[in-house]
Amino acid sequence: MTPLKTDYALRQVHERVCGNHTGGRTLSHKLLRQGYFWPTMHQDVVDFVRKCDKCQRYANKNKRPSEPLTSITAPWPFAQWGMDFVGPLPVATGQRKFLIIAVDYCTKWVEAEPLATIIEKNMESFVWKSIICIFGVPRVIVSDNGKQFDCQDFHDFCKEWRIEHILASVAYDPQSNGPAEVINREIISGLKKRLEHSKGRWTEELPSLLWAYRTTPRTTTGESPYNLCFGAEAMILVEIGVQSSRVVHFSEGNNEEWLRTLIDLVEELRDKATIKVTAYQ
Repeated sequence: MTPLKTDYALRQVHERVCGNHTGGRTLSHKLLRQGYFWPTMHQDVVDFVRKCDKCQRYANKNKRPSEPLTSITAPWPFAQWGMDFVGPLPVATGQRKFLIIAVDYCTKWVEAEPLATIIEKNMESFVWKSIICIFGVPRVIVSDNGKQFDCQDFHDFCKEWRIEHILASVAYDPQSNGPAEVINREIISGLKKRLEHSKGRWTEELPSLLWAYRTTPRTTTGESPYNLCFGAEAMILVEIGVQSSRVVHFSEGNNEEWLRTLIDLVEELRDKATIKVTAYQ
């Protein structure tokens, strides 16, 4: 790859529509998974991230004392979800200033929806539209004990669908709803890096931010949420601008055979990811 192409690939994956300003290690991993490599890639990635102004100004600074980690796993994809909300955020169109978030404990897939209010009916509607209608009825939902979740209406909703609702007090056990807490921090950090002075546009940036998250390998699993869900990596924008090997060598017959092989291996991929999560924690 020429210097011009490597710079294009770095910018696309780090800061453009399919990027979320990840650190050097994650950026290298994502480039490799999409089929890119050049001899000085590791050092180029480190230098590129170090020079990124937004990464330096809005990097997460963890001031919370370390806590004992608890193994957080799920028996199968979409069986257990962690839910939380972020806000109030700067007021966006439709008076939306809150964000409801759900993360699958197994694949780390994330769903999110901007809301004007965080009343109980909105929580139920989100679970119905964004979880049940797409991924099926979950076995468990974990949330904090905020009044939006710890109320009779939401308890009745979960009971109707035979969903076990676990209330986790984050104040006493920071790891109890860990996946949702981590996503909250990442989304806030990602929005800050993308918007700066136009913070009211956060609802417009949310879809591409979620796309970047879903297509980026997670440290805990070693895989992207997209790959763990669908058994293949998503085609991202950089592969159109600088063609990756799968784009260059695409043929309909070979592609069908390759996808069948990936589907056959997806269960093994998920098992390995679960083992990595347990070992990481």
